[in-house]
Amino acid sequence: MTDPHGELDDWLQAEVTPLYPQQGSFERIRQRARARKQRQVALAVAGCVVVAAAVVAAPQIGTLLHGGSGHKRPPLALRQQTPTTQITSPGSPSPVASSDAKHAEQIHQHTSLGHSTTSPPPDFQPTSVTVVGTGTGGYLSAVIGQAGTPGHCATRYCTSLAGISNFQTPWYGVSAPVAPGAGQVNGVSQLRFANAKDGWAYGPALYETTGGGSSWSRVPTDGERITDLETVGKTAFAVFATCGPGAAGGAGFAAGCVSFWLYTGTAGATTWKEVHVPAGYAPMTVDKSSSAALVISGGTTGYLLTPEGALLRGSVSGGPWTLAGRTPVGCLPGPALANGQPSDAQLAAGTNKLLVACDTTTGGKQETVLYSSADGATWTKLGTVPHTGAATSLTTSSSGQVVLATTTGIYYSATGTGTTWQSNTFGGAGPPRAGFSYVGLTTSTLGVAVPADARLGEIYLTNDGGQTWLPSAING
Repeated sequence: MTDPHGELDDWLQAEVTPLYPQQGSFERIRQRARARKQRQVALAVAGCVVVAAAVVAAPQIGTLLHGGSGHKRPPLALRQQTPTTQITSPGSPSPVASSDAKHAEQIHQHTSLGHSTTSPPPDFQPTSVTVVGTGTGGYLSAVIGQAGTPGHCATRYCTSLAGISNFQTPWYGVSAPVAPGAGQVNGVSQLRFANAKDGWAYGPALYETTGGGSSWSRVPTDGERITDLETVGKTAFAVFATCGPGAAGGAGFAAGCVSFWLYTGTAGATTWKEVHVPAGYAPMTVDKSSSAALVISGGTTGYLLTPEGALLRGSVSGGPWTLAGRTPVGCLPGPALANGQPSDAQLAAGTNKLLVACDTTTGGKQETVLYSSADGATWTKLGTVPHTGAATSLTTSSSGQVVLATTTGIYYSATGTGTTWQSNTFGGAGPPRAGFSYVGLTTSTLGVAVPADARLGEIYLTNDGGQTWLPSAING
């Protein structure tokens, strides 16, 4: 009998001639594999779309208030909380963070506006200031700006906050949003607190805190820039702007803006909603770079100065806004200044009146004219401010005095009639060379002003209603 194992061994050892596939087989295989891969990608994308749609439809999204023109915009939901920056003491080592956000070194230090024993970081350059009451008769002030040395800050960003109590130095450190400065789309340069706990940092991005600054949350703005924001109670109103290529770079975060919307949000809420405004003002669109401004009058009524000089008015407690009137002839907002506020037209609100300071040219001479109105519908000319340069910020108080910041200094009208003005007295060598970008009166006696040159590292304080001002260095 033949050994079957021997036959098997002979067969395995024999030379084998491979059989080749039919012509075109490899090409058909590649085509089928490519088609299968495309189907898998399509299914994955569809899955993402379904998930995203589910998020948008979640109950946390509030009801939208549509503009009068029928323009519809979705409400904006808060993102998850982001960590806060560490405030370092002058001279202390600060970790060098990686340029990669995923590896940025972050140390939590929850200092707040009302509770901190930490010194501000060195080289503090303030760009905005806000003042709120403590609820017990005192006041808390906070400034935002860039500090430290780029690449050697607590995170890869150097945005910082500092605060003082009752206008008394020294300044102390407060935790800030993890965000760059105004030159980047996710940066911030301006600050508003509604009370000791609820605050917003903006310009051009938007962040919120409900813990006095101890932690911050990023508010998505759908690629738009926040150029102005005002608060009352726990409510904030903000101007959202669509800006052109000219908006990039430097501190001019509101440059090149041509379309504007009015939104409102509440501290701790998950959404911002568009405010209902008259037809033709949603959005407020112009054909060249312009600006808009918000003020709150008497804690009850909000006013929005539109790019084309209209004044919209509404209750801060809710409801639609209406057309109140227009600014005086020739008094129109110009392109935004470095802090987002309009050039050429400065708006301010007292308890029972509105004020607007208009930069005009008469007979080849530039001058600033002050007007007053009870409701924004009719205006009365009060007088002309005797100064050179350009107006940058206007404020008034319940006592009636008016204070105007300009590129050359600060001017004061004691009676509020605008007919008599005096140049303010400053400590040291006089006003900063570049003048001021902001002035505000908290009470009839207390006020703050921000120099246009942030590199000075200081703000100015007054305790006599704006007649005299003294510099206060953030780093002492």
